[in-house]
Order: sequence, then C-alpha cells, then structure tokens
Amino acid sequence: MHAYFKKFPRKEAALLKPHPDTTEKQWKELRDMFTSEIFIERMDAFQRQCDLEGKTYTEIEVYSEIFGKKSGFVRGLGRAVKPPSPSTLTTQSSNLQHQLAKARDEIKAMRAAREKDLQEFAKKQAEMEATLRDHREEQRVEQERIWMEQEESMKREQECMLVEHEKCMQQEQERMRKEQECLRAKISKQLDKKMSSVMEKKMSDRAKRLFSYFRSSKR
Repeated sequence: MHAYFKKFPRKEAALLKPHPDTTEKQWKELRDMFTSEIFIERMDAFQRQCDLEGKTYTEIEVYSEIFGKKSGFVRGLGRAVKPPSPSTLTTQSSNLQHQLAKARDEIKAMRAAREKDLQEFAKKQAEMEATLRDHREEQRVEQERIWMEQEESMKREQECMLVEHEKCMQQEQERMRKEQECLRAKISKQLDKKMSSVMEKKMSDRAKRLFSYFRSSKR
C-alpha cells in the first residue's frame, strides 16, 4: 500500500484515489500515517538498519516493527497490521518529539563535554609547552653558566701557568747568573794563579841572571 501511495505526486491526489482493498476512511488513515513525521523518521531509521543488517521485510513486517504488532482485520488483506489511529499518531509523535528533544539535549551535553575536554586538553598542552619553554630556558642559562665557569677556570689556569712559567724563567736566569759569576770567579782565580806563576818564574829567572852576573864580576 505504501508503494501504491508513493505513486501519487501529492497526498491530496492520493486521497482522491483510495487503494482498492481499503475503505476511504482506512485510506485516509493510511495516508495520514504515511505522511506523518514519526512514520517517515521511523521508516528512514528502519531502512538504514535493514541496509546495515542486509535483511528484507514484508510491508506488514515493516509496519509491525515501526508501530508495534497491533493486528486487526483489513479488507483485502485479512488479518494484518492496522494503521494507528490519529490519537495514537499524535501520542507517538509527541513521544518522538520528546525523544528527539532528549537526544538533542544529550548530543548538546556530549558536545559541551567534548568542548570542555578539548579546552582542558588545550590548556594542558599550553601548560606543557610553557613548562618545556621554561625548562629549555633553564637549560640555556645553566649551559651559559657552565661555559662561563669553564672559561674563567681556563683563564685562571692560564694565568697560573704564566706565573709559574715566569717564576721558572726567573729561577733559571738566576741560576745561570750565579753559574756565570762562579765561572768568572774561577777563571779569574786561574788567571791570577797563572799570572802569579809567570811572575814568579820571571822573578826567579831575573834573580838567577843577577846572581850569575854578580858572581862573574867578582872573579
């Protein structure tokens, strides 16, 4: 019947040509059911479920799944699912609206919770990035301090080495000066001794010549 109803471009046109197996009243109720929001929404949901499960249902089974298993006698169909009454449709529509509103509230709450989680994550990420920046800055400052200490230590070591070198040079120069003085004194002493020996020899030779001279003159 739903397939028959969908052949008409408008529900008013469908109302003018009821299904052969229904009365005008039944067809009007069916038309109202086919065009109701609850029927359309449940049909869409049920169709998606059928596509996911890969199942097929008869028209009566579809109505049973959507509106419940309320059976009755329908002309031309025998025992079949009876279309719900307008009051039932109104109640079902109200319930569906309530369910939709509840679902919207739940979705809204989930979105708010997700937004809150995202904000908290962004906050934590910002805090972690700030902590990382602080840590890097501390490392940079510490590295600079270590470099400065090493540089100062190297300067002090160089200064100590220079002082020690100058001290060693002074000591070496003093040692060489003393050695030179000792050498000069030794050479001077040797020269004096040699000169004294030469003078003594000369004096001895002279004395011998004089003695020889005096001796020859007395003869």
